[in-house]
Amino acid sequence: ERSLAELVWQRADDCCEYCRLPQTVSATRFQIDHIVAEQHGGKTVASNLALACLADNNHKGTNLAGIDPRTGKKAWLFNPRRHKWARHFRWRGPVLEGKTPVGRATVAVLSMNSLLRLAQRAALIAEGVFRPGA
Repeated sequence: ERSLAELVWQRADDCCEYCRLPQTVSATRFQIDHIVAEQHGGKTVASNLALACLADNNHKGTNLAGIDPRTGKKAWLFNPRRHKWARHFRWRGPVLEGKTPVGRATVAVLSMNSLLRLAQRAALIAEGVFRPGA
């Protein structure tokens, strides 16, 4: 029987479930994220766990929601167990765009398009080791 951690890693195909960065191109080991934080009653069960890169996990913290920068209204953050990634996000080169209030709030709260992260993704794309949308 697989451990819970092995299940999370395999289910995510060794990629961050938020920004889709592969573990193979990251200098830091990805973390297992509680989608709903324990302090909010989230359990350590497969249906509440996601694989997250260090940047996404650190920015997400215990947040469950954010503000959609387009509307200024509250929106839930992306939940990899309940939402389809392609419905909420799309790539424009190294830029990750939110297509919905959930996507836009998640991009904002997780600071997914910070200058550092854009530069990192652009370099990985140029090297041919990260192919967004592939």
